[in-house]
Amino acid sequence: MGLKGPVIIEIEGRETIEAAMVLGDMVLIGQTVLETLDLLVDCKNQRLVSNPENPERPVLRV
Repeated sequence: MGLKGPVIIEIEGRETIEAAMVLGDMVLIGQTVLETLDLLVDCKNQRLVSNPENPERPVLRV
């Protein structure tokens, strides 16, 4: 267990490479992954959605 990486994370056709912490068999996606992939959390429908301002590809503003 502990910090592993790098790992490729692909969600909704968007991909990033991040370090990962392995603590068991449950997968939790952190805020930095969501920001990098430009995804938003739709709490009402319990899903991730593309940012409506950038539906075609992720845009990360620094």
